[in-house]
Amino acid sequence: MEGRGQAAEDLPALEGRRLEIENRLRNLFWTVSGDYSLDVRPDAETFLRSPGLALYDAVKQGAFVSHFDPRALALYTLQKRAMGADEQALTTLTQLCVDAAAYPLASRERRGVAEMRARAFRELLEGGSFRGRPEQLRKCLILRFLGQPVQIPEELLPAVEIIDGLSDARDTEAIIAAIDRLYNSLADPTFEALHGDLKAVRRVTGEALVAFSRSQALSDRQIQQVLEEYLSAAREELLKTGQVRPARREAVRPNDSQEEEVAPPDPAEAEKVYAFIERQFGKSDLPPAEREKRNRRLCTGIHRGCSLHFTQGVLQNPVLKNTQYLRTQMQSMKNEMYFQMKGQNIQRSVTLLSAMLKQAQIQRMDEDAVPSEQGQIVPGRLWKVGRIRDPKLFDREKRRDQADFLVDILLDSSSSQALRQPQIAAQGYIVSQALSLAGIPHRVCGFCSYWDYTMIHRYRDYDDPIEANRSILQFRAFGENRDALAIRAIREGMLARPEEKKILILLSDGRPNNLGVRRPGSSRPPAYVGEEAVRDTAQEVRKTRSLGIGVLGIFVGSEEDLAAERKIYGKEFIYSRSILSFAHIVGTYLRTLMEDSD
Repeated sequence: MEGRGQAAEDLPALEGRRLEIENRLRNLFWTVSGDYSLDVRPDAETFLRSPGLALYDAVKQGAFVSHFDPRALALYTLQKRAMGADEQALTTLTQLCVDAAAYPLASRERRGVAEMRARAFRELLEGGSFRGRPEQLRKCLILRFLGQPVQIPEELLPAVEIIDGLSDARDTEAIIAAIDRLYNSLADPTFEALHGDLKAVRRVTGEALVAFSRSQALSDRQIQQVLEEYLSAAREELLKTGQVRPARREAVRPNDSQEEEVAPPDPAEAEKVYAFIERQFGKSDLPPAEREKRNRRLCTGIHRGCSLHFTQGVLQNPVLKNTQYLRTQMQSMKNEMYFQMKGQNIQRSVTLLSAMLKQAQIQRMDEDAVPSEQGQIVPGRLWKVGRIRDPKLFDREKRRDQADFLVDILLDSSSSQALRQPQIAAQGYIVSQALSLAGIPHRVCGFCSYWDYTMIHRYRDYDDPIEANRSILQFRAFGENRDALAIRAIREGMLARPEEKKILILLSDGRPNNLGVRRPGSSRPPAYVGEEAVRDTAQEVRKTRSLGIGVLGIFVGSEEDLAAERKIYGKEFIYSRSILSFAHIVGTYLRTLMEDSD
């Protein structure tokens, strides 16, 4: 059996196996949960240390999200911690209660779960220290399940009874109540007297949670780890009142017709869906009439039945400060922390890139001497008199006009970019800041898709002041991506501008992907996956170039997707193994265009 002792020798091999391990855990989670729309972050490191534990955890979490509400549970744990609860003890008790509620359901629905649980428990016994009463409770429950001799201490008997009572739990609030009782009795018997009961905990506001996280950041440099744990635990926020729940995503089967008609949505349901989108991604920049007009004009072909949502984001223009707002704010905080940590390197990159662009502009303004029939005579050409019909004995100074340049930066902000969010935000800022200092009008947007909506998140617009560049640090990865539809939307705005030279630079992972989903009141829009999505994106890139807009694709995905990237962008793409080279690549490309453009 693989055990914890193998961790040291196996960890160097993690990067090579990460994709395989993550796909295995992700597919197991999706299979058990039955919901392929969930954004799950598998723990490959845990698999290398304790494979049985990682596999069972995927099954347990899949069963839990299938029957309960992990959003409410994640929010409760953060609220409890904001009131002073010990993180480690609370996490242990939460794990025990989740397991107690999810295991009976998973074992009834799927064979072999009991064996998986036993293996996971044996690995926990092998590597655990079990210090403190919450961990002692865990050890007693493990030994009891494995059928090994165990004498449960009298003070833990009430806790065991609470855990056993969760085997019939059918709602998340019962689990939360059990966790709260266990924490107040085992971890901190003074908590309720000092801070209040469960009702008081649930009244902690989103603003208070952000303040708590910031106070942790000031006193504890490991705040980034704390935020990552919360972001990994929390799921998509859905309000309980007047909220449309996301439909389960359906896999595309070979016999699915890609030509099925998309039924018009029921107006009432469509309004609820749109309200949900605005709550999660921010208010629209467009009035309703203009929004509908753009959707009719742009959402055609394979994108029929889809919609575009133009927004400045949930932080800049929120409907309300819900958990989605909180999660985006937390990611923005992480991006800011990375920005501060790399401050000197970022400023150095801005200085070098802006100097590069300014030098290219100066060179374009230099005067060139061209042969002419008038101007300053060149003695070395006098021999041509009488020998050549058009001798052009003179040089005339010609000042090259500075072409007007316009740049659009389009960032793939789908969940495939989740592992490099701070780096993408910082590199986007570097490029934008350098373009601002060089006086080049530019726009920076991110794009992602959720349900049949494609979000165009504008971080800064062409004529925004330089201070607006800082908003790029609000970058957050989420959802899927319809690359071609995003390119259409961005291209329309570029063509409306008066500048002569227009350049679109797109950072992506080379995998346009948006599965068709069913939402209330509509049929599934055509799925946007595989070769069809690649061909469609390639066609949109070619059309953009034919309209006089230069397109450069910067690829930061896996090598296995290089072939698709080549199909999309042809020769005009760059494969970057590290997002940290993004700003340098963009600068070199722009300088070359500016120097060669006549």
